[in-house]
Amino acid sequence: SFDENNVTISPLWINDQLKVEGTYDLKTRKGRINADAEKLHIEHEIVDLDSNIDIKTVLDGNKTSVNGVIILLGGHIHYDLGQKTYASDSDIIIVQDIKEKEASPFMDGLSASVQIKTIKPLIYKQGNVDIEAAVDLSVYKAEESELMVLGSVEILKGGSYTFEGKKFILDKSYIYFTGNPNKPLLEASVHYKSLNHLITIMITGSADAPNINFASKPSLTREQILSIILFDSEAGAGTNSGEDMMKMMGGAMAKSALADLGVQLDYLVLGEGKSVEVGKKLTDKITIIYVNDEVSSVKLKYEHGKRTQSVIGVSEVSQSYDILYKKDF
Repeated sequence: SFDENNVTISPLWINDQLKVEGTYDLKTRKGRINADAEKLHIEHEIVDLDSNIDIKTVLDGNKTSVNGVIILLGGHIHYDLGQKTYASDSDIIIVQDIKEKEASPFMDGLSASVQIKTIKPLIYKQGNVDIEAAVDLSVYKAEESELMVLGSVEILKGGSYTFEGKKFILDKSYIYFTGNPNKPLLEASVHYKSLNHLITIMITGSADAPNINFASKPSLTREQILSIILFDSEAGAGTNSGEDMMKMMGGAMAKSALADLGVQLDYLVLGEGKSVEVGKKLTDKITIIYVNDEVSSVKLKYEHGKRTQSVIGVSEVSQSYDILYKKDF
């Protein structure tokens, strides 16, 4: 309702669940708005969620202060990994992406302190991932500053990730947020039970440069552990270095992740430095491969039989034709 100087909300119901009440003085530009819900249901293509909401907003000219608590009562996350964007290297600036920041009086004058917690775990089950997570976060913003996310997401023990047909079981793990929501810290531990060994992989550090440590019972070297994960046998440790197998594992995991995103690659190799080879089968016998290296090139591989293949390579500086013969020893 409106009168000469005031706007009054008493109350406004959204979906018969969220009650909004408040007043705003048009002359002084001051007001207060409260939003409360015992159980607000949100159904969307990326989430199906019930929440308890208690948010209070204070308006004072160009300044807006938002404070309160959101308690997640439980739900399912349907977020498509294909929509995920990854933070680029902070040292690299793409000139075409530079845009002059437009002034935003609302954002400059906004302050916020909102706690987000879960009572029941959120369920994420999609593709090779099956996990439950508990959230304890604070969204914080001071005037004239960037928004910050503080707190953690706990991945509950017993979740799983299936990779190359092997099921890795998670211990209790955490994603920590220390400010920039695009740069969380990881503390994760997963187990894989092979025929004769229990393998543990521990991941710590930042998401763009994680530290990965391997352990097993009975004890194995890192090369032997990687060999079991990649080849189901310790024998690969004798013919491949740990660095080579880490590249193989990285390539296999990248291929698996790309498959989850709907990108079907038939060939993927991570080489020295930042060399990457990706390929797609054109027919049962012909594969086209793009090589991203210091000098980018294209290969066309033709399989004559189980042991013999021809590879034609073309780049800006050279052309090649190779005949490869494979023999088992």
